[in-house]
Amino acid sequence: MTDTQRLRALLGKRLELVQEIARLNARQLKNRQILGGVELEVMQCERDLSPGEDAAVADRLAQARAQCDAVLARLDEDARDLMESHGQLDALDREISKQ
Repeated sequence: MTDTQRLRALLGKRLELVQEIARLNARQLKNRQILGGVELEVMQCERDLSPGEDAAVADRLAQARAQCDAVLARLDEDARDLMESHGQLDALDREISKQ
């Protein structure tokens, strides 16, 4: 493989990684938007819940909190995936700079 072919291959890999990072950023943004909606639902339920209140409101609150926890877990996963992809991109950039 010539130097030019190797550089083209590395730049192709870099483009793929940048596209993956863009996809992960979009996924993270979507999950942040979902979290915002779920947090609003939790606040609404907490406001509607009063002592001796309907069990349905308490159930709705529990479900909203569980959704919130699930979205937070997805955001943690997003952060890990982005960190890994950025690390791969940095390594690839170092390799490209040696060319």
